[in-house]
Amino acid sequence: MEVLPVTSERWADMVELFGPNGASSGCWCMWFRVVPKTWSANGSTGNRAAMERIVAGGVVPGLIAYEDGQPVGWISVAPRAAFERIEGAGAGESPAGPSVWSVVCFFIRPRRRGQGVGRALLAAAIDHARSHGAAVLEAYPIERDSPSNADAFTGPRSMFEKAGFREVGRFDRWRAVPDASGSDPKRLVRPPGRPVMRLEL
Repeated sequence: MEVLPVTSERWADMVELFGPNGASSGCWCMWFRVVPKTWSANGSTGNRAAMERIVAGGVVPGLIAYEDGQPVGWISVAPRAAFERIEGAGAGESPAGPSVWSVVCFFIRPRRRGQGVGRALLAAAIDHARSHGAAVLEAYPIERDSPSNADAFTGPRSMFEKAGFREVGRFDRWRAVPDASGSDPKRLVRPPGRPVMRLEL
């Protein structure tokens, strides 16, 4: 398996992997990158166009795993400031600083799930973030005992723990992530909350 950054030359591979519906509900992995109102207004066509503009502009929004030359999986990894749903629209410089990056999404072909593609993507994302100056990599996974896999696109907690990530806080809204990060994270009251996990690079 080979894991490579998404560039304009590999845009067609991302389209092939995501399929006509944009991986999930016409998302095109823009859900974290824009505020909810923008994401809904964009629709599938607008979200695809927005992601294509990012890639065409020379920004790497994530990595693609290839097996025998075919795209089989995707991971979204970038500086946390790139994700408006977390940082807030117009937030400017990330409260976490430019050296904090986030892993926010996985998409793996159904026939290849549960076969180590996610682990390979995460390992490559760690290397990618480190090589581009990240000091910390954050993730917001689902819990092991989650009653639903509706939010499984962020990855399972156990996979991050095995990669060395540790919980630093909890949050109950995406915009509360900054409060759950940093040297003195808040543990929000409303249960169960979602873990913020960090890996020092």
